[in-house]
Amino acid sequence: MKNDDNDDEITIRFAPSDETAAGFVAVTGESGSGKSLLVSKAIDLVTGGKVVPSLLPSSSGDSRESETRVELVVNLAEPQLSSVSSSLRNFGVDPKILCNEPSRSQLHLSRTILRADASGRVKSLCRINGKHVSLKTLRSVSSPLFTRVDVATASAALSRPVSRLAMIDTAVSDVLKRECMDSKNEYERARKKRRQLEKQLDERVLPVGMKRGGRSLTEEDMEMLQHWADELDQFESRINTFREAILVQYNELMADVYNNGSKKSNLDEILQKLRKNTWADAEVSEDASLFANLLGFRGEIKAVETKLASANAAYSMLSSMSSPDFAAVALDKVRKLLYSMARDDNGPLFDSIEKTHDLLNELEEALNDCARSIDGGSNSVISVLEKMVCPGISLEQIDTIVADWNSLARKHGISPYSLPKCHESLRQELDGNAEALMLLPAAEQDERLALKKYSATCKQLSDARLIVASSLSKSVTEMLPSLGLDGTTFQVQMSLRTGGFDDPYCGSESLGVDIADFLLLHQKSSSDSGSQSGGNIDQVGSSGEKSRVLLAIETCLPGSIGTVCNAYTTSSENLQYNAVKAPPLAIVYDEIDAHVGGRAAVTMAKLLADQTRRQSRTGTQIIAITHSASVAAIADQHIVVERSPAQSAEASSKVRVYSVDGSERSKEIARMASGDLASGEAQAFANALIRDARQAGVSNSHSQMH
Repeated sequence: MKNDDNDDEITIRFAPSDETAAGFVAVTGESGSGKSLLVSKAIDLVTGGKVVPSLLPSSSGDSRESETRVELVVNLAEPQLSSVSSSLRNFGVDPKILCNEPSRSQLHLSRTILRADASGRVKSLCRINGKHVSLKTLRSVSSPLFTRVDVATASAALSRPVSRLAMIDTAVSDVLKRECMDSKNEYERARKKRRQLEKQLDERVLPVGMKRGGRSLTEEDMEMLQHWADELDQFESRINTFREAILVQYNELMADVYNNGSKKSNLDEILQKLRKNTWADAEVSEDASLFANLLGFRGEIKAVETKLASANAAYSMLSSMSSPDFAAVALDKVRKLLYSMARDDNGPLFDSIEKTHDLLNELEEALNDCARSIDGGSNSVISVLEKMVCPGISLEQIDTIVADWNSLARKHGISPYSLPKCHESLRQELDGNAEALMLLPAAEQDERLALKKYSATCKQLSDARLIVASSLSKSVTEMLPSLGLDGTTFQVQMSLRTGGFDDPYCGSESLGVDIADFLLLHQKSSSDSGSQSGGNIDQVGSSGEKSRVLLAIETCLPGSIGTVCNAYTTSSENLQYNAVKAPPLAIVYDEIDAHVGGRAAVTMAKLLADQTRRQSRTGTQIIAITHSASVAAIADQHIVVERSPAQSAEASSKVRVYSVDGSERSKEIARMASGDLASGEAQAFANALIRDARQAGVSNSHSQMH
């Protein structure tokens, strides 16, 4: 891990220099030294985890001073090699970049995190073996290789129903889970097909008289249906002819009206819709239906006729004003009166009278222009309106069509907007296009058979889960006294979802019909063995109890922690039953032993060591970030994180990471046990812890991670 702000680079090697066995690695250090950040959080970041801006140093303006780079190098062997190669192919990356060797390949992950702008947003530059990749690719390829577990994830895993069930399923046959998944998918397909056919039938618009609750029609129904279909055939032909007449005549008229580039009117928009819309468009919405457009056309024609009547009235009024009996006579009388006053042909009065004569002439000409603008040219008001009223399509004709349309709809008891759909449904019945009717019985039978099969596999899966639940309850309960939980019983309680096997669950949350609850029950007194208190562990268990129980479950069901704590497999689909998944390269326990001491801490150390021996067969390394001297003593390798104080207010503290063995290791374990108190006794205690661990033969034999 490198921070470019101060050019500090911290390297942690989770194996001795000779790459010999180091299956169980303990990471220790004082509180606040940065153990979790440098190990757990660093692994999370380099495998695509969420970035918190606080992880970046403060910027002074140069983006290079705000970069943090995390790199991780691992050696891959089977089965992880095949898993990574497959993931790379899925993202279009050639697996040859893994630097193949005869026995293993190397995976080099790199992620540089930097501030994108002054707002504090961050971005990532990701590489796999030097090749630039997206963050999604980095996450998908690398995240399955590592499992991080802390107190919070342990608590979350025990509180999620899907996680509890996934733990149980780690001990259930993959063949059985796959069979149940396949039968579920088959049932869902059959159910979907049946519903589609029913929807197709339900969407038929048949006359009210034919809706008798069944899907078959009598001979009498068929005769009546034929009559109605013929009647609607004729009406459809009439509608199409009328529509074509509208379009043919208005194509020429509207082109003439708009030949000067004028803005289109509502009438033109309605005509555009009529050009696209036909009787056969039975699936369109009411607003876009042919009936709606005809009503709109009628409204526009009615509006045009109203406007034309108003224009004619306006013209009549102007014409009367310029007639000899009105304006012309008045103007002539005014002129004679003015001439009688103009005895002289010069002077101020004569000039005023001449100006008035000019204005009277302009007034007369203006009245004539107004009359001509209303009716007197190709672009006059009346001329434009008359072009918009086609003589071949009258308002009476439209009203007749609309009235007949409404009459047929009332006859069949349906909305007029649904009349074309009703016609289509009648024709389908007559033409034998009751394909849905013919296919539905077979689809219903297929669904019944698929349901029966899925129900049976759910029952088999439930039976298998009950066996695992009983065994797990017994095994974990037997381990609880050594974990400091005397008088406590662990119980896996299995129940069924609503619907049970008759109506099995088909959602994506989990497979089958089971619900798993983990109970932690405490015996009230030694004299009353039948009296217990407690409940669901996620509600009654403390953080320490949850951590201990989760580790005990992992001991009994190897792989269960990886199933529910891996960040990549938290979706229900992955949690469930993808059959072949490579085990992780490493499981990182981040202070999983917090809040635990004494005999329980020793037991947890032994459980971690036992897990290391089991995981060595799959190539999985166990890393424990811990404050427990017992865990540190039993580990195969011991790494210390040490933070030295800053030399000045301006300087930053320095972090040192190193591996300890021999006397250095015993000194670190002594510090963990007593701090600065009783150093001599603490050193003797540390030596005893290490000796007892070696005598117990706790060791592991395979190193994978560097």
